[in-house]
Amino acid sequence: MACGDRAPVILRSRWRILIAGAVLALGAGPAVAAGITQVTNLSADASKANARDLPLLLVVTREDCGFCSRLKRNVIVPMILSGEYETRVIIRELNIDADARLVDFDGGSVSPLTVAIRYDALFTPTVLLVGPQGQDLDERIIGINNDEMYLFYLDQAIDRAAARIGDGIR
Repeated sequence: MACGDRAPVILRSRWRILIAGAVLALGAGPAVAAGITQVTNLSADASKANARDLPLLLVVTREDCGFCSRLKRNVIVPMILSGEYETRVIIRELNIDADARLVDFDGGSVSPLTVAIRYDALFTPTVLLVGPQGQDLDERIIGINNDEMYLFYLDQAIDRAAARIGDGIR
């Protein structure tokens, strides 16, 4: 299949996700955050991603970050609800304000803030695409400006990250 053959399908998919985001924005409010699985065990998430040859997408957020809420509400939760990303990426939220410790890639116990510092991801929201050992698979996406273009660039980043995994970069 040529790249151009996929374009209409990709565009329809993006519009469905954006429409779902608009519907959520009108009525879901704070409950939207419940749609994103919080990071508790990076080692287990990485193992799951590795077994399925998928990248791990980490959405780095803070509690009082309006742009984080917007990204989750308008882009990330609709991606999850669409079901179209289940075979492309494993999505987790890393809230750097959380007090709970989590299991790191090496099995050790760390704070979410420690993980964010390691990735130089203290400006929120930041989206990271990482491999099974926590290695960066693509450039991070920092902030959010335009929801539709954000999804476009995120889709491209997911594809590049998946290609790196497919090429044996683990």
